[in-house]
Amino acid sequence: MAFPVLAAFGAAAAVAVYTYVSGLRTNIAKARKTGLVYIVMPVSPFNLLWQLTFWIWVPIIKLLLPKSLWENRLFVMMPEWGYATGQEYFDRLGTETLLVVSPGRIILYSQSAEVIHTMTQRREAFPKDISLYGILSMFGQNVLTTEGAVWRMHRKVTSASFNEPNAAHTFAEAITQTQGMLNMWFGPEGSRTGTTKTISTLEHDTMTWALNVIGYVGFGLRLLWPGESLPKDIDPKLAKYGSLKPPPGHTLSFSDSVAHTLERIVSILLFPDTLLRFLPFKFAREAYKAKTNYLQYMEEFLQDKKEDTLRGAARKEGMDIMGQLVQSSYGQNKSGNAPKLGDSEIIGNAFIMTVAGHETTANTLHFALLELANNPATQRRLQHDIDGLLGPASDPATWDYDRNVNAMLASHIGACVNETLRMVPPVTGIPKVVSHDADQAITIGGKTHVLPRGMTCSLLTVCVHRNPRWWPTRPSGRTGAAADLDDFLPERWYRTTDDSSRCDGDGDGDGDGAAEEDEDGGDYGGFQGSDTSASLYRPVRGSYLPFSDGPRSCLGRRIAMVEMNAVLAVIFQRYSIELAVDEWAGDAEVEGMGPAERREVYARAQKKSREIISQADSVLTLKLHGGRYVPVRLVKRGTDGLRKSDLELVIDDYLLEHGEQFQSHPKLHDYFKSRARAGGSPIKKEPIPAPDLKVSRRRAAKVVDEMVAPDPDHPLRCRPAEEEEEEDEEEESSPDPSPLAAASTALAETPGRALSLASRIQLPASPADVALAVDRSTVAMRATVRHYYRSSNITEATQTTRAWLSTVHSVVSAIALFELYRLRQEILPDRYAFTVPAIRLLGTRDWPVQLPDMFALLTAAFWVPALTWALTSLVLPAVAGYFFNLAAAHRQQPAAAGRARARGAPAAGPGARDEYAVDPLMFSVVKAVVTYVVYAQGATFGGLIQKTAVSRINSALYSGWRGVLVGTAVSGLTAVYDAVLRK
Repeated sequence: MAFPVLAAFGAAAAVAVYTYVSGLRTNIAKARKTGLVYIVMPVSPFNLLWQLTFWIWVPIIKLLLPKSLWENRLFVMMPEWGYATGQEYFDRLGTETLLVVSPGRIILYSQSAEVIHTMTQRREAFPKDISLYGILSMFGQNVLTTEGAVWRMHRKVTSASFNEPNAAHTFAEAITQTQGMLNMWFGPEGSRTGTTKTISTLEHDTMTWALNVIGYVGFGLRLLWPGESLPKDIDPKLAKYGSLKPPPGHTLSFSDSVAHTLERIVSILLFPDTLLRFLPFKFAREAYKAKTNYLQYMEEFLQDKKEDTLRGAARKEGMDIMGQLVQSSYGQNKSGNAPKLGDSEIIGNAFIMTVAGHETTANTLHFALLELANNPATQRRLQHDIDGLLGPASDPATWDYDRNVNAMLASHIGACVNETLRMVPPVTGIPKVVSHDADQAITIGGKTHVLPRGMTCSLLTVCVHRNPRWWPTRPSGRTGAAADLDDFLPERWYRTTDDSSRCDGDGDGDGDGAAEEDEDGGDYGGFQGSDTSASLYRPVRGSYLPFSDGPRSCLGRRIAMVEMNAVLAVIFQRYSIELAVDEWAGDAEVEGMGPAERREVYARAQKKSREIISQADSVLTLKLHGGRYVPVRLVKRGTDGLRKSDLELVIDDYLLEHGEQFQSHPKLHDYFKSRARAGGSPIKKEPIPAPDLKVSRRRAAKVVDEMVAPDPDHPLRCRPAEEEEEEDEEEESSPDPSPLAAASTALAETPGRALSLASRIQLPASPADVALAVDRSTVAMRATVRHYYRSSNITEATQTTRAWLSTVHSVVSAIALFELYRLRQEILPDRYAFTVPAIRLLGTRDWPVQLPDMFALLTAAFWVPALTWALTSLVLPAVAGYFFNLAAAHRQQPAAAGRARARGAPAAGPGARDEYAVDPLMFSVVKAVVTYVVYAQGATFGGLIQKTAVSRINSALYSGWRGVLVGTAVSGLTAVYDAVLRK
């Protein structure tokens, strides 16, 4: 009975192995024909089981396999590897486009603007891989999850709401919601002190801001901030959606239902509603409650819109996305041939518009604020442009869309948004697939490559955004790298390039990236212009696509850009943002610090902030997950919130700059008289070096990533030293130098003041100071090493492994596995499978790969010796060890137990080991006897054992049957030793 079952199992395994191997060989042949660089992997990076368990296997692979086998290939198996590694592996492999070959599929990854432009424009040849978007069709098919004629219908219906009047409406609402967010952050106390408390909910708050904007502009729903109340004249039908408390019939407010649905989107996708409802886990309860409430809200909203449409109610102000979708299907003026959406498709499109207009915009704002907090010099330039365009004291409510928005998009405001989208695009890869109808050809560098039908393609936006081939670059001032594309530098959008040979993708070489029609000549609505202002740098077509490109580009990209420019303008018109340093020092400690200490603590905050940003990954969009956040604070611009001593310094510098104007003022006579006597300022100042004093253009060597200079706008605040250098260079050509910059020049030109400053310059560190600094660094390094060693759980893993291996059964199993390893080479020999071609860049040779000949599983030549060995070395000894178990029998004798208690022997405590179910000593004895009888004496037990199988086993094992006896002797002695230790 056992043999047929094993045979069936073996046959199934053989078929699976054959399918696996043949699929791999076929795909390797296809990849080789393309002429592109390819990497062979045993499993696809898109395999769901791998994606759920990769964090288990990657450390094991790195531990067990030689580095040469995984160093330049394992990276493709990591989620978001493009964002995490950037240009590293493309540079190593010497290509911009590579293939990953596995038995199930071939995947093309590209950071080539040529390839990306080709695939985004040829929609029919390279349609969207909608199989990857099933998660977004749970509420109904929509414009994002469809292709072909169905997509065209969805696109035409949904594009009607995306126009300039609605962009203006979004501009005004973004201003209103930003003011509400600022009021929440500051509160009454912050309005008085000029600074907020530490904000640890920045991501959540930007999500709320974006939801409030799209809720009102897109659906007419007035959503509230804490402390706000609904207008008295609001439509009663809409009041329930804006309430902060759940209305009757709901257990969540509308905003909470949307937020929680997006947070638990993976659980909602993986588990059916019935299972979510009854699973005894918090995540399941939250997912079920969020989905149920959201669907209920959407169905109620749909019914309200149907009623309004059927009775001919007037269109609502704004985009009115749901009303537009309902009008297309239920409107009185609808023609019979016009596209019509079902109710589920209306809800599905409403959901996708909420996601697209909510999460993507919120994440961009979140990362923009963090990058500006990391780069104070950029923040000051942003504020300078805002002051020039909109005025430092103007009321944002009076800003006019038609008059201001284009100037904002062309200023440093637009450059900051563009740079954030370049560094942290909402989607790191655009999924495409080669048409299943036919192979498709693409041209790379003048060479044609034919891609097989059905190939999966991933256009790596996050990599092409940092590809130095497609962007003008300079050496990095922060890291020292050859290219500065990993740095947040909005000023790059004012750069130009002299490389006229670069192709811009649209064939005219002008780099304008002008919009192109679909290959079938269709126009499906939406904004048709460039993603960047004409006054800023225009990237090569295909090298910058935060909103995708071609016919399937984002419908709301114009509205998103307007929205993000508005929020940055409102925030930085009157406020600045800085990283909170609570982790290293409290407010009182910061107040007592000198400039050098403040530079050090702010450098720590910058370093940690950048590390956290680099850990972003994607579920729907690229964002911070797992509770990661960067704490920040907002402060009023100017001198608000400064200490008295800091105000004295600012006033002193200002009076110095405007000395000719104020020397004749009677109230300041004594001030200038005391200055003349002292040869400097009468204000008592700390003996700190003056960074603005330029006695030489050569600067001392320093680690720019950890040096921070005082911020002239905020003497208590800091800015990176490399940004100080950039501003030094800009001061010479600046048409509107700041008062403090002019003061710096005045200081250098006034002998008395210069001598006063020179007396305060710190002397070089003494040898004792150097030794103390080295000692502190050593202690800190030891503490860091200890921390990482403990957090790595190496000790616990070692102890667990040791405990697992410190048993007799582990020894017996190791001996059996060694025998099986030798036997496998005899009964399942290796055969040549394929050759991994040489990689010239790495200097490797052709590597022939041999795999076990799985066809042998279908033959008796495998199964007869395999079953013979299993019977003699495992089955019979295990059965004997189970029934002839002397230790277990001894424990079960009550008389023996009673005598032990009479002698005062201690009872087995909770920590005592359980007896083995299979006696290891008896297992070894029986295995030795059976091995000697069968393999040495040739017993066949009436023909049950075949002599040819015995001969093959003897030839495969080390020393034949004698080697097996040695193994049984070792395991037997180990069992005796273990028994002695037990007693």
